[in-house]
Amino acid sequence: MPAEEPHRRRIGILGGTFDPPHLGHLLIAETARVALDLESVMFVPAGEPWLKSGQRITPAEHRLKMVQLAVADNCDFCVSDREVRRSGATYTVDTLRELRCGLPPDTDLYFIVGSDVLEQFHRWKEPEAILDLCRLAVIERPGGPAEGINALTGRFPEAVASGAVVSIAGPRVDFSASELRRVLAAGQSTRYQIPDVVAAYILEHGLYV
Repeated sequence: MPAEEPHRRRIGILGGTFDPPHLGHLLIAETARVALDLESVMFVPAGEPWLKSGQRITPAEHRLKMVQLAVADNCDFCVSDREVRRSGATYTVDTLRELRCGLPPDTDLYFIVGSDVLEQFHRWKEPEAILDLCRLAVIERPGGPAEGINALTGRFPEAVASGAVVSIAGPRVDFSASELRRVLAAGQSTRYQIPDVVAAYILEHGLYV
């Protein structure tokens, strides 16, 4: 990917199933926004994530609505429904291509990921194309291992050397969507873990019971 030029637009992208969206997602997005001086961060709920094929996930329309509620009070965040509207399995590279086509050429895209997913990055559809379409903004856990970055460097040394990967120190929090689903199913409190408006939506629609 060509070197970053001054005065270019910078947009962050945070994808995921968001099942449910929690405060960890919001903290990661805000951390990346500030660290990289992003114009905005776009949340992209997955429609049918291929890596979770065969797993039970909440219907996309509910996950989309929960994300919209979660970010509604932050003018620096927005939500895209492009993957939810797409039929069949959804892939990051297809989403990035669509976004790139709809944005001015002087826009740098930063795809925000946790360092824990990097060891599987080579299994993503067209990983080399992803590294050409955007920069990976890797959220590192404080004091965490560097295996993810090392794995990426070993498989895609030229892309890493060219600046296609940016490392960011992550917030000192640890949220697990699967654990939150368990807590919700048990009828326990998720206060200070899930935004109140999202928790109310979950209760209203009887999700995770």
